[in-house]
Parts: sequence; structure tokens; C-alpha cells
Amino acid sequence: MIPLPGGRVARVPIDVLEQYVDPSARLSHGGEPEEEDVTAHSMSVDPRTGASIWHTEWELGQCDYTDENGFPQSAYAWHRHPLGNEYTEIYQK
Repeated sequence: MIPLPGGRVARVPIDVLEQYVDPSARLSHGGEPEEEDVTAHSMSVDPRTGASIWHTEWELGQCDYTDENGFPQSAYAWHRHPLGNEYTEIYQK
């Protein structure tokens, strides 16, 4: 099962997913970080993969943002960085 925005879940057989595995792709949030992986929420880039934590696509993971009252918050939520920088957009239904 794959979690989707809005509390939805996609049920996809593993043999179907295996067709789309990219051996060079790396997860940027969660899992066991590799020694040379990016550090959480900084401007660093992984020298092997070119991955950055500033992603423009939606991703489920830990994120830091500023709430509507101007206070810093941290959450595990669907989010993206639409400007390719620290600005965080949280998915809300």
C-alpha cells in the first residue's frame, strides 16, 4: 500500500512496482541515512546522486514550516518546496 495525499491509499502489487525500480534513485527523507547523504533541511547536495532536500514534487516526510501566526513548526506531512528553496507548502485538504 502506498500512502497518498488526503488520507487515501493506493494498493499496488509489488510485481507491478518492481517494473519501475530505479537502482540509482535514493530516498531523501527517512530510512537509514548514508554517510554522504544530505543533512536534513540544509542546502547541501549529495555528491553521488545530486539529490537535494529542496524538492518541488509532493513528498510525505518530516518538514519544517512557519504557521499562519509566524511560529516555526515541525510536522510529518505531505509537503513540497515549490520554489526549490526553504519555503515549504503543506498539503491541506
